Amino acid sequence: MGKQNPYKKWVGLFAILLLPTVIFMFLETGKNVYEKLEILYPLEKGEKHHTIPDFRFVNQNGADIQKKDLKGKVWAANFFFTTCPSICPVMNNNLLRVQKEVEKKYSGADFKIVSFTVNPEHDTVAVLKTYAEELGANTKSWHFLTGKKEEIYSLAHKGMFLGAATDPTAEGGFLHSESIVIVDKEGRIRSGKDKNGNPRAVYNATSDVEIKDLTNDILHLLAEYEMEFKNNKK
Repeated sequence: MGKQNPYKKWVGLFAILLLPTVIFMFLETGKNVYEKLEILYPLEKGEKHHTIPDFRFVNQNGADIQKKDLKGKVWAANFFFTTCPSICPVMNNNLLRVQKEVEKKYSGADFKIVSFTVNPEHDTVAVLKTYAEELGANTKSWHFLTGKKEEIYSLAHKGMFLGAATDPTAEGGFLHSESIVIVDKEGRIRSGKDKNGNPRAVYNATSDVEIKDLTNDILHLLAEYEMEFKNNKK
């Protein structure tokens, strides 16, 4: 047998000694090694960002839900109606998948889903409660909200830049966006980037690919806050 190359021996020893340090650095930095989600819609002066305006609606349990109730939580928002014959069943079933995946790691104290009906005349508290139960949603962390139509539509248009309208020519009589937005703990709209490196702003709730991206970006954002909390405790 030939002699062992001494350089290989030292390289191997160096790698063994270095490995714990590399692992420690990774655990310490965690999600900080990744790029943070974009904060969208800066105001004209560039000093602040758009935030979701205050709102007050009623959920499927008859409880008042306001924007302030969601402060300190990451949440996903969409617009739908219970008698929707087209995209709504797909949208909310996909959101159900998101809820289940996120709640494998984070609790309802960290993450919420908020779905606003665009047909509040029909979608009463009782109707929304039945809908939520049939969907199989965890209603401790998913609010199905109803209220005054004009206030819901204003929140969609001015608060989240999403479409919502009554339209007798549309399937089911209403038009609404198929998009989902992520809202952070400060009430700002956040977004990951698409394959071209541009902020996507919204996630198509009928797309399996974008639902996966939505799930990953929600987990990413929650991890950002988790790491900030740990760093602030040091």
